Amino acid sequence: MMKSVNLKGKGNQYYLEINSNSDFAQSLNEINELLQKLKKNAPLQSEPIPIIIDSQNRLLTTQQWGQIKSIIAQFPLFTLQQTVSNVWSRKQVKQLVEKNFLNIETKVIRSGKIAEYQGNLLLLGDVHKNAIVRATGDIYIGCNVEGIIHAGFPDFNDAIITGNINHASQIRISDLIQIVADLEVEQLTDSSLFYINDLHVITHDQIINLNKIKPRRKITLD
Repeated sequence: MMKSVNLKGKGNQYYLEINSNSDFAQSLNEINELLQKLKKNAPLQSEPIPIIIDSQNRLLTTQQWGQIKSIIAQFPLFTLQQTVSNVWSRKQVKQLVEKNFLNIETKVIRSGKIAEYQGNLLLLGDVHKNAIVRATGDIYIGCNVEGIIHAGFPDFNDAIITGNINHASQIRISDLIQIVADLEVEQLTDSSLFYINDLHVITHDQIINLNKIKPRRKITLD
């Protein structure tokens, strides 16, 4: 009979892979048996051994994850470091769509208005002075901006702003603010790129260098 749980060691941690087609009750029994054997054969040490649970192509319920955690909690020698899966919940899919959705705004954002967007934003409508545009993701500017542009609102440090901001009053990324008047305006072009560097400072570059600055930008889910 095929095992429902496979154990793999990598470095100083273990991976417990739960077969997607196995009976879950059987998987729980095998997890308990495997941990018993590991406990018996493991050398004495003060630091708990990390365990990563991989449910593969099965999306476990909160109750099922709780049952696994309860078993591991019975063995002080081990600590549950992470749970991974090849499938996403509806909540995670919603997060992915919202974070990577591209909004296209062609309307004018008038003075005193605050326009907010979930995801990335292609800004084609002018932004008047004293108006604020916020997006949780990146902002790509293809219009005249005189107000405030805020990408990565409120705290997404990996967001970027691209485009010509030479008439804007401020740009903001995450929790940082840059006064445009303090920049060298003659260097601001349609190809300008703004991002937060490793020192947590808004930095100006060119969009052609994006792949070097932020290689393989990944999608992350909470």
